[in-house]
Amino acid sequence: MSTRLLGVAGNFLLYAYFTSQKPQPHLLRRIGECLVGISVMLGTYGFLQIPEDREAFLKLVPFGYVMLFVYGTLLGTVGLCYIPGLFVYDVTIGLVVLLSMSTIGIDMQVWYWTQRRGLHFWNQMRLIIDNLTIVAGALMYLTCAERELPPLPEEDHPHTEARETADKKSN
Repeated sequence: MSTRLLGVAGNFLLYAYFTSQKPQPHLLRRIGECLVGISVMLGTYGFLQIPEDREAFLKLVPFGYVMLFVYGTLLGTVGLCYIPGLFVYDVTIGLVVLLSMSTIGIDMQVWYWTQRRGLHFWNQMRLIIDNLTIVAGALMYLTCAERELPPLPEEDHPHTEARETADKKSN
């Protein structure tokens, strides 16, 4: 439960970064992204290792074991991209899709969690609201952030160096 709160806190930091009238330091954005990434990574680990969550996924999702592997790999990739800040805009699309699907397919099955697992109704509602807050924060990120690509490494070509020296000699 508390790992989702890290994602919610990260989204509030991102919200503060994007909606502030004054220019905010880039560190605020990076801290928000890191908190969301840590939340996603911890959620992925818990999802794969906690027996109740794993069993719920296997029972409620078709092609259980295959989809568990695919879902865990994709969600882990999203978390690993958020932490160092690589391709965050692109993986945020995946975060929206994956978290929305798992919320609708697993967490919204309130009857399963309350009657079969004995979880209190309002605890389940809080988990659903936390997921929806993370999805809303990811949608906000997609609308406010610009897509940033890492710079390409410069390659040294012998032909371009020869042209540059010839141009310098002619001038």
